[in-house]
Amino acid sequence: MFVAKRLLLVPFFFALIVIGLGISGVGTVIPAISESFSLPYTAVGQIFLFQGIGYFLSLLVGGFLGNIASQGLILRIGFILATLGFLGITLFPSFLLVVIAFLVMGVGVGFIDCMVNPVAAGVFPERPGETLNLIHAFFGLGSMVAPRFYALLSSGRYDWRDLYGVITVFTVISMVLFLFPFVPRKVHATSSFRGLLGVFRRGAFWFMGFTMFFYAGGVSTLNGWLVSYLVERGIVVERGALVLSYFWLGIFAGRLVFSSLSDRLGHLNLIRFGSLSGVAMVLVALLVPISSFWPSFFFFVSGFALSVVIPTTLAYAVTSFPDTASLASGWVLFNNGFGTLLFPWLGGIIGGRLGLGAVLFAVPVFLLIMFFCQQLLVKTTRREGAG
Repeated sequence: MFVAKRLLLVPFFFALIVIGLGISGVGTVIPAISESFSLPYTAVGQIFLFQGIGYFLSLLVGGFLGNIASQGLILRIGFILATLGFLGITLFPSFLLVVIAFLVMGVGVGFIDCMVNPVAAGVFPERPGETLNLIHAFFGLGSMVAPRFYALLSSGRYDWRDLYGVITVFTVISMVLFLFPFVPRKVHATSSFRGLLGVFRRGAFWFMGFTMFFYAGGVSTLNGWLVSYLVERGIVVERGALVLSYFWLGIFAGRLVFSSLSDRLGHLNLIRFGSLSGVAMVLVALLVPISSFWPSFFFFVSGFALSVVIPTTLAYAVTSFPDTASLASGWVLFNNGFGTLLFPWLGGIIGGRLGLGAVLFAVPVFLLIMFFCQQLLVKTTRREGAG
C-alpha cells in the first residue's frame, strides 16, 4: 500500500473504535447501572439482550442490503443510529428508555460492523487479511479504552452516563470522516436476490458461522461478566475494569502483530492456532489467584491469541465468497452478534442461580467448541474447494 493510500485507513480505525466502545463498554458499567436503578443482575441483563437483538438483526439485514444497495449509504445510516443510541443512553432518565437506547445503538453499530469489512476490502483488495486485522486492532483499542476510561471517570465525580456522553462525541467525529467520497457506493454487487440465497447451500458458509457463534459465546461472556465476577470476589470495580482491559489490550496488540502474517500463513491455519492457544490461556487466567497480577497477564495473552479469529475469518469470508462479500461479512458477524445476544443474557440467569464462577468457567468450553467448528470448516473447505 502506498503511504497516501494508507491515510484512507484512518476512518476505518475510527469506525472500529466506535464498535469496540459500543459492544464492549456495557460490561464495565453493568454494576453501576444495577446500582443506579436498584435492579438485580437478572434484570440489568436485559441490556445485553436488547443491544444484542439490535446488533445481530442489523448484521443480517445489512448483509443483504449491501449486495443490492449502496454500501456507503448503509454505513452512514449506521453511524447516525449509533449516535442517537449513545446519546439516549447518556440522557434518558428511566431504565426502560435506556434499554431502548441500547437497542438503537446496537442496530447502528451492527450496520457499521457489517459494512466496514467489505468496504475496506474493496478499498484495499491487495491484502485483505492484513487490512482487516489491522483495522480490527482498533476494535481492541476501543474495547480496551472503555473500561480504563470508565475507571478514571468513576474515581472522580463522573459516572456511566458521562462515559457514553464522551462516546457520543467520538461517534459524531467518526461519522464526519465517512462523509468524504472515498467510500465506494457498491462493492462486489450480486445480480439477484436468488443469487444471494444460493450461498447458504455451501457447508463452509455454515461452519464459518458456527465458529463465530461460539467465539462470541466465550468472548462476550467474559467481557460481560468478568468485572461483576471480580467484584463478587471482593475486587473493587476499578481494578476489575483494569483486569478486563488487559484482555482487550491483548486483542489490540495481537491484531497489529498478526496483520502482516495472516495472508502468508493462511487464513484458516491462523485462526486455528490462535483459538487453541486462547482456550489454554483463558483457562489458566481463571485458575490463578485473582488477587495477583497473573490474571491480568494471562488475559492479555489470551486476547493476543484470540485476536486473529474475527478479522481473519472475515478475510476468509470476503475472499472465498467474492460475489456475495457483503452477505458473507454480515453472516460472519450475524453469528457473532447472535452469540453476543444469547450468551451474556443466559449468563445473567445462570449467574443468579449458580453464581458467576460457573458463568466464567463456561468461557473456555465455548472456545473449545469454536476450535472444533474450525476443524470442520477446514475439512469442508477442502472438500468444496471454497478457499
